[in-house]
Amino acid sequence: MTALKIVSAVLAGVLMSGCAATAGNQKLGSMEKTQLNSQIVKGVSTKKDVEALLGQTDKVSPTKDGGEIWTYSFARASLKPVAYIPLVNMFYSGTNNTTKVVVAEFDANGVVKEVIAKESESETKRGLFQ
Repeated sequence: MTALKIVSAVLAGVLMSGCAATAGNQKLGSMEKTQLNSQIVKGVSTKKDVEALLGQTDKVSPTKDGGEIWTYSFARASLKPVAYIPLVNMFYSGTNNTTKVVVAEFDANGVVKEVIAKESESETKRGLFQ
């Protein structure tokens, strides 16, 4: 195999694999909002149910009535494909971003009182023409 073929194969592998950075709760990252809304039910689900679904919470805050608010978050940023094109990426590049947040409020008995699940998509732009 020639050196050019080896370099081409490695470059193709890198381009196809993409580059992404994630932070936060990985279980939340793999779930859709509809799945969360069907599995965390107000007045029915408990702390144990939520923990079984999402794992340990990122943040716990007490409420005035003796309950708790649990917050879960996840973020992912992946490079736009153009970032892998030499020279072009100097003029235009960036990332596609996904952010997910789930906030569950529990009453003093540990039952879900309120749940909010939000997901947002955004992008960052970099380069000389941004």
